[in-house]
Amino acid sequence: MVTASRSERGLLEPVIKRIEKHPELAYSLLEIKPDWGMSFIFDCVSIWLDREKPDIVLIPCDRKEQVPVALVCLSKNVPIAHFYSGSSIGGNIQDEIYGMIIALCSHIHLCHDEGAAEILRKIGIEDWRIKVVGSTAFDDVILDYSLVPDEPFDLVLINPDTVSKERTERDIEEALGRLWRRSVIIGPNEDKNREIILKKIEEFIRKGKVVCDFYESVSRGQFLALLKKCEHFITNSSSAFYEAPYFSTPCILIGERNKFRKVPPKIVTGASDRIVEILASIKIDEKLLRKRLII
Repeated sequence: MVTASRSERGLLEPVIKRIEKHPELAYSLLEIKPDWGMSFIFDCVSIWLDREKPDIVLIPCDRKEQVPVALVCLSKNVPIAHFYSGSSIGGNIQDEIYGMIIALCSHIHLCHDEGAAEILRKIGIEDWRIKVVGSTAFDDVILDYSLVPDEPFDLVLINPDTVSKERTERDIEEALGRLWRRSVIIGPNEDKNREIILKKIEEFIRKGKVVCDFYESVSRGQFLALLKKCEHFITNSSSAFYEAPYFSTPCILIGERNKFRKVPPKIVTGASDRIVEILASIKIDEKLLRKRLII
């Protein structure tokens, strides 16, 4: 399996734990670093596949770093299981495209809900390849309340708009402009333009108009505890759609980054067990490898 961000690693952790306990499964993990260029990723993945010789590669989500992973796997005839397949529609336009490229290269599609599965059917993915498994976001997570303030607070998480520096600046300014009470601010992901967000946060905290706790990164247990306890979640992150509804946390959506993403009608947990069961039972044969689109 391959990860390229803190969020992907968090989603895969419960799957990894179950694979470690499974008598018929083993795994190798490749962690792509934010500063790796695309051509370097191509080379690293190719070497990694030649060395490890996996039966199948598990790729999560829709990050651009996963596109060369999918293309190398496809070119080497290594089957791909795509987790959160079909979920990128409605998000950042680049994420939509990256997610669809990964999906088109993949052989098994592990969807978080029926809406994502239907999107894949519409682009021609054969129905037998599509498995609705739910979400791993809450599997095995123990909420860690160590960072939760002892008074009402708002939670802020703004990630970069990779298309536009100007929109990134507007997003963080709008989010910070909404703060009037105690607030917890979490640093952005590693995407392009993150330095704009960090600079604006530093300037805002220095002014001292609002009491703020800033954490460049938090554990998944800490994040979910903050998300559960906050008064409002002010964000442009997809967490507003895939985690916040689980706690019925009110969200204030910022900017265009996930403007058209739809909230799942129900968050189904326990996907880790279903994913491991599917991985253990997949038959690697010509039928699996010979992809075709039903248009």
